Amino acid sequence: MYKKKIQLLILVLLAVCAQGSDLQNGKDEISITEYTVFDGNKGWDFNDVTYRLACGAIIVDCPNGDLLCGWLSGSAKEPATDNCFLLARSSDGGKTWSKPKILIPSGQMAGIVTNMHKTNDGKVIALGAHWPSEMEYTEWHYFKIESADNGQTWSKPERFNLHNKNGFIGPGPIALLDGKYLYVGGFFDKREKPLTASVKELALVENEKQGHLLEPFDPNDKASDPGKFGRYLHGCCVFIAEDESSIKFSEHGYIGNRPLGLLEPTAIMLKDGTIAMLMRAEWGGFLWRADSKDNGRTWTQAWQTDIPNPSSLTCLIKLADGRIGLLHNPTGGKVGQRGARNPMSLWISSDEMKSWEIKKDLLTDGKLAYPCGLIYKDKLTFVYDKNRREVKFVQVEMGLTDAK
Repeated sequence: MYKKKIQLLILVLLAVCAQGSDLQNGKDEISITEYTVFDGNKGWDFNDVTYRLACGAIIVDCPNGDLLCGWLSGSAKEPATDNCFLLARSSDGGKTWSKPKILIPSGQMAGIVTNMHKTNDGKVIALGAHWPSEMEYTEWHYFKIESADNGQTWSKPERFNLHNKNGFIGPGPIALLDGKYLYVGGFFDKREKPLTASVKELALVENEKQGHLLEPFDPNDKASDPGKFGRYLHGCCVFIAEDESSIKFSEHGYIGNRPLGLLEPTAIMLKDGTIAMLMRAEWGGFLWRADSKDNGRTWTQAWQTDIPNPSSLTCLIKLADGRIGLLHNPTGGKVGQRGARNPMSLWISSDEMKSWEIKKDLLTDGKLAYPCGLIYKDKLTFVYDKNRREVKFVQVEMGLTDAK
């Protein structure tokens, strides 16, 4: 009998160890439920325009528990003069969504919101911009609107300037250890002399000087044209404000040490106070990273990580159990090339981004881009755009990994 008890105990211990091994190897239970926010395949008709475009979705949870989801839209494509920003609401946790309404209309310039967040005093803040479509997202005329009634009504625009109207503000705010708030962003500095070599060659150079020494690309090979990435240096920075509602930003960091461009950053604060930023590297094949150890005031130069990326936006998010999640397309992996925005995956790190022990493909059907994540009622949720025609809302169930 004693021998049998020992054997049973050994079996139990082996089962527990096997379960722990499965967790470390990313085999624990992760499942999703998906709902449609907007279907541009069917289109939405308003004022003689059929809105079909859906891209760059962002989401915020209101003080009353409602969810607001907004996205760039228009008749067909972006950038275009008819691009505007649509907004929809869910009052049942994302299962159903209202018909959209135009929050930022187009006019002489297109309109968008690039940051939407709630404040501790019960407001919802939207940081929006108008931009001339012919400038290909290199010129931004920013303003703030705010709502005190969960996004039902909004204040008049209050204008502000970023990087001499050549700056972009993205995700945030991150509450800093010194009491201030940080938003990641970018800048677009026009070069006096454009880089004209092919993208495959420019993707390998280490500095501007090397880039200017290369021979121009073959005009018969359109895929080699660096386009605006040759005319403008795309770099990343941060904007810091005194509080969550302020638009008096100070700009810090000039992360522009990759000539072919770094853009669309996402950032997170690590346990030791370090702020880690991941960036899209155009035709880079991988994400690049820079760190700050002084509340975002100074930054390291960017370096290439081993995280594959097809030249697309990603989303870092602190999970409810304290681990770090990365929503992204883990494709590409070849410097000088872009890749497919498929699948949409979740990677999870429990060692402060030193490694990613869980790598789970969540979605695999279509062109799946621009995830924006949110911890809603202690669960990971996110929105993304599918084929530039649909906005999708996803709830993630993590099974054993949700345990704190």
